Amino acid sequence: MSKRSRRYLILILVFVLFFDSILVGMYLMIDAKGDKTENQNRMGMGQVEQKVESVKAVKQKKGDSLLVLVNKDNKMPEDFYLPLVRLKNGKFVAEKMYASLRAMWFDCERENPGYSIVVSSAYRSHAKQSKLLQEEIQKNERLGMSSKAAKKDALRTVAPPGFSEHQTGLCVDITAKNFQLLNSAQENTPENKWLQKHCKDYGFVLRYPKGRETVTGYSYEPWHFRYVGKKVAKEITRRGITLEEYVREQ
Repeated sequence: MSKRSRRYLILILVFVLFFDSILVGMYLMIDAKGDKTENQNRMGMGQVEQKVESVKAVKQKKGDSLLVLVNKDNKMPEDFYLPLVRLKNGKFVAEKMYASLRAMWFDCERENPGYSIVVSSAYRSHAKQSKLLQEEIQKNERLGMSSKAAKKDALRTVAPPGFSEHQTGLCVDITAKNFQLLNSAQENTPENKWLQKHCKDYGFVLRYPKGRETVTGYSYEPWHFRYVGKKVAKEITRRGITLEEYVREQ
């Protein structure tokens, strides 16, 4: 082999080694990036799990926690606690009602092709409830109401922190996917008609029925469903009473 040929061979070997080192380096960088992404995903999962476990609603010392009564006259017990689970849309609900809610949701859509429902509101923290009330007050003030009048009007539709049933994790606001306004027209959707008819079979009651405003303290809300368990739900529905009236009898 001539000197010139050996020189070319050495140059080729050097080039191959250099190119190989570059490929190895790129592989290590990609692998490290993949590890970092996986670790971030695991951290995210851990944060979600921690969030589920650390969120507290309420715990009743005596009686059935499913029958806790929270309204304008009854404050949520300070020591009430129910573990929560997270829905796919990010909302949280009491673990005790999750399976029943899932079954009702599934059956509503499975039995009726074209039906689609949405849980627009579920568990609310103390801070969230306070924020909602303040936003309603500020909205009224922008309309020209005095601070006193704005607060009084806001309290007609938004409960103050500690007096909202949403803080228990046992209720959900459910609407038709193609009509998500929270008003009385919700009752005209086929999805709501099905829910009002069948919710008792899954342990839910329509919490604020029409014509019972003086008892519940709230206007008719066809979208607001409360979990109380199948036995109680069927009795409340059969008798046409409210949760307030049922609890008073116990």
